[in-house]
Amino acid sequence: MAGVKLYNKTGDAKAVKIQEGIEKKFGFVPEVFQAMGRNGDFLDLAMRIAEAAGKGLDPKTKELIIIAVSAVNGCEYCLDAHRSAALAAGVTDEEISAAIEVAASISLYNNFNKAISLNSDLKSK
Repeated sequence: MAGVKLYNKTGDAKAVKIQEGIEKKFGFVPEVFQAMGRNGDFLDLAMRIAEAAGKGLDPKTKELIIIAVSAVNGCEYCLDAHRSAALAAGVTDEEISAAIEVAASISLYNNFNKAISLNSDLKSK
């Protein structure tokens, strides 16, 4: 059950129009876009930021980064959604597992280093 009210084409006019386009793409309005669907300006900007992020990356690389970050952040919703998108973009299950391995290993180092306040001595010149 969602922790916020879901707006399935019940938000403002701009949100409804955007959600109608989303529904055409997916066959339904995914809950993430319902949760953002109260305010069309917010929904529009959130979608445009996601689209603009990673310009210059190929779709496979972008999806692998999203999966890695989602795994470290513990977002099952994003993992499911972007695993599906990654597979559709031609990413293999092995590549998905490898991206999660890299994210998990660097997360280990990030947390360890933050916990003990190391000096940053490995810098690019």
